[in-house]
Amino acid sequence: MSTTGFPSLSFEDADAALAEARRDGVLIFGCGSFARDLHAALVGLGITVRGFVVSRGAASRFADLPVAPLTALPGGWTTLPLWIGVFNREPGADHAALASACEAAGFSRVLLPQQYFEALGGSMGWRYWLDERQGYAARASELHDSFAQLEDEPSRAFLADILRYRLGQIRGIPSAPVCGPQYFPDFLTGLAHPPLGFVDAGAYNGDTLAEAQRYLPLREAWAFEPDPANFPLLAERARGLGVPVTCLPCGLSSVNASLAFSGGHGEASTLGGEGNSHIQVLRLDDCLPNARVGYLKLDVEGHEMEALAGAEALIRRNRPVLAIAGYHRRDDLWRIPAWISSLDLDYRLRFRIHAHNSFDAVFYAY
Repeated sequence: MSTTGFPSLSFEDADAALAEARRDGVLIFGCGSFARDLHAALVGLGITVRGFVVSRGAASRFADLPVAPLTALPGGWTTLPLWIGVFNREPGADHAALASACEAAGFSRVLLPQQYFEALGGSMGWRYWLDERQGYAARASELHDSFAQLEDEPSRAFLADILRYRLGQIRGIPSAPVCGPQYFPDFLTGLAHPPLGFVDAGAYNGDTLAEAQRYLPLREAWAFEPDPANFPLLAERARGLGVPVTCLPCGLSSVNASLAFSGGHGEASTLGGEGNSHIQVLRLDDCLPNARVGYLKLDVEGHEMEALAGAEALIRRNRPVLAIAGYHRRDDLWRIPAWISSLDLDYRLRFRIHAHNSFDAVFYAY
């Protein structure tokens, strides 16, 4: 019986924050790409950006505005609204720690991205799971189903806390990030596996392949990586692994087609939308029609549902362990568990978060 209850899906809307910003202007914490895009979005809405705040360093200027460290803030700055303009998985981007540091410096009106994002009216485009928060309440029934489908207490606690965090009820996710290897948790690697075939979709530079060889008895592997900047790194790493690896410079989807691709961003390259190039995508069922696959990892930058649809026959035939990224899009939290349940293959499902700010959340089915 779970001791973690399903959370309230309530949140404080961004209308008051937007009105406050229009009245007083805004300071932005951070000076990286997300902060700069936030600056452009605010200016586009006619909101005055007063300057930028950073953790450390010397005072400087950006976009003809002052940039000041927390340790040397200009007079009056702590009375202004401060919107956190940092959004990534790195330890230095931990929202709970950043908000605490800003409040310790004297700020009393600190907002995280999820607390203001919908007020920008979509002007910042797709930003992983950031989206209008009312979308969670609209899918309450599906989220309840996901919660009930998870087999262990830590999984239910992570799902409950990721919802609270994304709704702005808490600033960080207790017990996250999880220590240990992403995609290869001990409750899976501790199972008795025969030598198995491993599919790595979204193989990046081969780092996950190397981890797979460390934690699993690999027979062979197939690695899919569509980014032309990443693929040579993957191929080079695969040569030294000591097991047969087939590297394919394409993505996975529900169709065999050429799709728009935004590459050149390392592990954050994305498939679909208005990409800067086109890549070939394949149905895994067509690419590996007779392969014996025992472990399937998918981290394909928001294209996980399409990739799963194109792999259904393989999954039904082999019943592999599944490690599916569930953090790129808001609806991952209910669509991925629902799809796994729809297979009716008696999969057991767990959920873990491996980085800060709810990034690197993974559904594990076995």
